[in-house]
Amino acid sequence: MRAAAAPTLFTLESQPSWGRATLLDDKDGKLILFFEHGGRRVFVKSQVKGLQAAELSEDEARTVDARLRGKNPQGGAAKKPTKPKVARALVAAFPSFDAQVRWFETLFPGGFEGEKFVAEERGAPETKGKKGYKTAAIKLAQAQLSPERLASATPEETFEASKKLLGFTNLVFPIEGPIPFGSMKEEDRAGFVTALGEVLHGTGEYGPRFEKFASSVHLRDATGQGRKVTWPLATLLQSLYAPAQHTFVKPTAFEQQALVLNLTADKHASVTGPNYERFLDVARKTSERLVAAGHTPRDLMDVYSFIWRTHKEKPTA
Repeated sequence: MRAAAAPTLFTLESQPSWGRATLLDDKDGKLILFFEHGGRRVFVKSQVKGLQAAELSEDEARTVDARLRGKNPQGGAAKKPTKPKVARALVAAFPSFDAQVRWFETLFPGGFEGEKFVAEERGAPETKGKKGYKTAAIKLAQAQLSPERLASATPEETFEASKKLLGFTNLVFPIEGPIPFGSMKEEDRAGFVTALGEVLHGTGEYGPRFEKFASSVHLRDATGQGRKVTWPLATLLQSLYAPAQHTFVKPTAFEQQALVLNLTADKHASVTGPNYERFLDVARKTSERLVAAGHTPRDLMDVYSFIWRTHKEKPTA
């Protein structure tokens, strides 16, 4: 029997004095970590910056993790019993798609071609490296994940290229993507690379290829336990390589967008082919409505930005 994978410890770039931390919980958009010298800390997942994997040997990681967890991180008085949650009906953030478009035009004068959208969401074509943002990431993906490159590269080279793409933008949160992905066991990496080639360039129905790819991403959480692949991680590489055909999925935003369009999408949906088709339909219908409203997105990555930003910064009632 193989030993459990060593847990991942973290450091926070802005607070080096807090020392190393173990991850206690990751749910409902929040991260709960316990630091050696900073104690228990709660972060909003989408806002925390500078969280990095600590460089430790497997034995040291296990020792530090056990020591931190042995300090009774929850601490304090016993928790009060929580009241059962009452299900609430979902309500669209905008009264109509036209209202959503008007809010987009307020956020980004000039629309998709405007200076603000290019600077904040797309990235200028002439800008190199990470400053080129999504434009540069798409260019890198199309170079590193082409059929020719996949045929000539070793599995480890393709794995490293995929890891670089996961961390190239802020689309996938580090603790959700690049950090656990980088700790994938070596014996699992060849299977991932094979599945990646099939989902990008294979033939036949897309759904089964997508599901095979998602199941090939063997991740471990901070305690070494297996964890399920999330929608952002399962859809990023395809959306960067073929942004005209595939969409990047943030399930909560896509569920909200479906409400605006009178479609159905569930943020809790499992990562399967049929569920991906529902999210993809939301992106395509949004693109069609945008064109009809006088805005022409470059591809579905622009459509994702429209969905994400208008819901993230939705106007007050």
